[in-house]
Amino acid sequence: MKKQFYYYLGLSLLLVSCASLPNSTVTLTNEIIKEANDMHALNISLVNQLFEERLQRVNLFVENKYTPALIKKYENLIPENVDYKTELPNIIESIVPVINRKKDSILAILKKQNTSTVDQLNTNFNNYTKATVTLQNLIKSATKVKSIENEALASIEKLTGTTQDVTKVKNSIEHFLNETGNDLNKLLQVKEVLTKTN
Repeated sequence: MKKQFYYYLGLSLLLVSCASLPNSTVTLTNEIIKEANDMHALNISLVNQLFEERLQRVNLFVENKYTPALIKKYENLIPENVDYKTELPNIIESIVPVINRKKDSILAILKKQNTSTVDQLNTNFNNYTKATVTLQNLIKSATKVKSIENEALASIEKLTGTTQDVTKVKNSIEHFLNETGNDLNKLLQVKEVLTKTN
């Protein structure tokens, strides 16, 4: 019975020295993690939407401004003796591949930037996720310690029939250990003196 008492007492002292967190902290951090997951999904969606809008603007610019301006430029370069209306389809046919190559080049750059941005967001989020999982595990452990501490104190009270002032017991044990250490130190000094004289 006394052995169990000292076991529970020692365990409770160990637990009291740890910081205590309420059980609701685990729930709160779970909600924060869910919110962060939603924010990451929203960030990815917004980045993709931003780049999609940029792609559309490039397409609209090429179709509505660049192509007509380029055709107009080539129309002005046509000599006056050439039948403009019959040659225009041939001119447009030769200009369109040039326009498409330039447009594809710009779109490829935008797509590369999009991929790079999303990759960086995912990397940052994965690092954040690893950190939050570690933090969550620490919080769960701390709340479990608090729960075990309460159980140990309840067991001590059940065994002894009285509540224990754990801080007072802890201080007594620390004092005892310090005194024991001092006494052992004195014994070692005596042993050292005896071995020198022999």
